[in-house]
Amino acid sequence: MQDRGIVAMNPSELPEISNPKLTIERARAIAVVLKDVVALKPKPVVINGEQYLEYEDWQTLGQFYGYAVRTRDAVPVEINGVPGAKAQADLVDMRTGIVVGGAEAYCMRDEERWSTRTEYEWQEGKRVKVGEEPVPWFQLASMAQTRAGAKAYRNRLAWIAVLAGYKPTPAEEMTGKETKRVGEIDPNSPHYCAEHNVMWFMRGKMKSYAHPVDGSSEWCHMPKAPDKPATPEQQQAPVTAPAFVDLKSGASELVTPAQIDAIKEVAKTVPMSATAKECWPDIKGSVTMFNLAKLTTTQADTLLAAMKAKQSKDKEVTK
Repeated sequence: MQDRGIVAMNPSELPEISNPKLTIERARAIAVVLKDVVALKPKPVVINGEQYLEYEDWQTLGQFYGYAVRTRDAVPVEINGVPGAKAQADLVDMRTGIVVGGAEAYCMRDEERWSTRTEYEWQEGKRVKVGEEPVPWFQLASMAQTRAGAKAYRNRLAWIAVLAGYKPTPAEEMTGKETKRVGEIDPNSPHYCAEHNVMWFMRGKMKSYAHPVDGSSEWCHMPKAPDKPATPEQQQAPVTAPAFVDLKSGASELVTPAQIDAIKEVAKTVPMSATAKECWPDIKGSVTMFNLAKLTTTQADTLLAAMKAKQSKDKEVTK
């Protein structure tokens, strides 16, 4: 077995080493792809608004650089009277088989999640809690190996994870208590969740601010801010132009979801904004999908009828 550590290589075999610009360009490209992959995770590990990569995420990152991890057997250890498991892992260059790094990690019984677990029994068709039992040894051993593998990747590739916007510590090394550290949350922030004492966040393809609820698969979503009441001047404004220009609260009934859906369907073949310009020549701005919901029902009917007329005319021309 080779010793774990950094292996001297010929710079000509790794041209990016002598070209810092090339190194950073490649790293940024890999960081973008990594973010795209990780954004698809249904249950990311997020603590105080910061996302941590799990072992499989580090494996993905390692693949981009041709690295794989070889974990060794977990062995029982005792530190200051506390039993647990220790494991080592080697980071291997898959192209050459050379060990280019590694790490060791532990999983101990003084950790809250790895000491005991709830014991259940089935009684009269129901699952009933009957006490506590030690977490099985094989689970400690497996976690020690997982942590060692993740850390082996982390020791060499943490800078890429940081470029992608993630914390450099593997998720498996977090204790689960970090969400209670007051120093990393801001109770005065509009993104602070007082119920769970954590921060709402929005990343990747998320459409609103939210955070996962510890101990469950549920998410807590940040409430939407209430609409500001219209001023007296706004309430008295006449309704003569399209809604997104001067329609104010209470002036008329707003477009219905059914009307919006109908307009969007026709808009697949007929330009909506151009048609609106024909309906209202003195219009300021343009009608888009973003302000469509501010039209009145009457304006929506006018626009939809004009769009359908153009659609029918286009069909006649193509026959």
